[in-house]
Amino acid sequence: MHGDSSERTKIKFQTLCNDYEIPNIVFGNIEEISKAIGKTNKAIIGVEEENIAKQIQKIKCGGECIG
Repeated sequence: MHGDSSERTKIKFQTLCNDYEIPNIVFGNIEEISKAIGKTNKAIIGVEEENIAKQIQKIKCGGECIG
């Protein structure tokens, strides 16, 4: 999810993530996220592969926030 999302969108997805105990990160903007996945106009992406998701979290948190 990116920082430019509407407050309604942020609240909706953060609530879903909290309800299902799914870690989430807010960063970037629509253009950066869209380019990273080869799509257009994407504000939110999900990563299902656990090892990739953990590596993204590790990078975002400075390298050591995940065991």
